[in-house]
Amino acid sequence: MLATETVRQLSRVVVLACLIACLAIDKDATAQQSARSIIPQLQEQFGLNEGQVRGALGALLVFTRERLTKTDFDALAQRIPNAAAAMQEVKMRGIVTGPIDDRGEYEEVLIKLGIAQASASQFAPAVLGCLAAAGYERERDILARALD
Repeated sequence: MLATETVRQLSRVVVLACLIACLAIDKDATAQQSARSIIPQLQEQFGLNEGQVRGALGALLVFTRERLTKTDFDALAQRIPNAAAAMQEVKMRGIVTGPIDDRGEYEEVLIKLGIAQASASQFAPAVLGCLAAAGYERERDILARALD
């Protein structure tokens, strides 16, 4: 009788552990899906190609890296697909050659990527909107602080 009760308790623990694991996996998959969806959303919104969006995101990260603490920057960068690669690419291509000091300079970098001035001024606010829509309020707030 004691063995049967122990087996039941172990079975409950195993089922509970499986449920928790499934929920965690689903949450991670949703977060990755939302992060990936930023690029197509921005492509569609601005009529840009993927390279332009990745370049603009890379430049945005270069700009914000100087304005945020490491902890805040790392949290933001986790929500941008391939953040490190995007930053490296804009540097290797000579689009960004040093720190980006202000929003005006950031927008000039976007113009180098072939993004029209009107779109360049709206790109960072659109990223804020994408983060908020994906449920990343903390990261949205971090980026908003960096853009002020």
